[in-house]
Amino acid sequence: MAAPPPPPAPPAPLAPPARPKRPPPSGPDDAATRLQRWYRAVARRRSFMVIVNRARRRRKFLDERRRIAQRVCSAEAAIEEMRERLAMPSGHRLVGKWQEASKAEAATQVQSRWRSVRAKKKLVKLVGEQRYQEAIRKIQDFFRRRRQRQQRSPLVVSAVENPFWRPIQEERVRALENSIVEKRKQWSSLTGRGLSSEQLKLQATADYEHFQEGVGRFRYDVWRTLLERAQARRLIEAMEGRTFSNPPPYNVCSAYLLREAEEKHRGRKQSVSQARDLGDTKDMGMGQSVYVESQTEEQEANELLFALESKLGYNFSLPEV
Repeated sequence: MAAPPPPPAPPAPLAPPARPKRPPPSGPDDAATRLQRWYRAVARRRSFMVIVNRARRRRKFLDERRRIAQRVCSAEAAIEEMRERLAMPSGHRLVGKWQEASKAEAATQVQSRWRSVRAKKKLVKLVGEQRYQEAIRKIQDFFRRRRQRQQRSPLVVSAVENPFWRPIQEERVRALENSIVEKRKQWSSLTGRGLSSEQLKLQATADYEHFQEGVGRFRYDVWRTLLERAQARRLIEAMEGRTFSNPPPYNVCSAYLLREAEEKHRGRKQSVSQARDLGDTKDMGMGQSVYVESQTEEQEANELLFALESKLGYNFSLPEV
């Protein structure tokens, strides 16, 4: 069964027709008629804008009068309420409390408006700072990815330095062939340690099979050694002369150090949470809190202290007399 034909494409939008140019005036009467029509159109437009602006001013004036009337009405209601309170026994006290309540309400409204304005300003600053930090992170990620692409990894460096991964060169093969032929020519019964040719063939075959069995592992060990040397060289170059103002480059770290740092961080978090649950952490003032060490850091500190005690011959755990 044949497939149905595709739907027709929608028609292209038609361009608006070009406005025809008017021919030049045929005479003075035609030119005067055109000038009069243009002047009347401009005058009608000006009169229409005058009416619109007058209506806007009238509406603004009515809104202002309405607000003034509301203020006057609220002031009259407040005065009547004050009169009623003054007519009551101890009216002056009631009026004083009423005035204090109205002032407190007005102050609360002003404070709420001022707080809302400050919150909006802080929100604008916070949003701008977040966008700034996001832009910085994007730029840093871009340059780091670019530098990482341009920089050769330790795998590539070790692969280039690995002699077993280099292409076979004809000159090297020829040199090995010549050396083997020269050794074969120099062979005699004396150099064979009293072995016959058959025994030498069997020994050579056994040695070659032994070499062939361990050649894969030997090549892997060579590649692994070169890779570790490249990683160590990169770490040494990254850590030399580093301070807080000159931090290590991005994406350079030792897996062992990273695991150790993660363990210390987890231990510190666990110790802080336990101390917080028990209520051991107290504020020392000026926004500083008690520093809690992890178990790993505590062990390292104890080992360092014991080493110092053994070298100095003094027990720091004893109280001073």
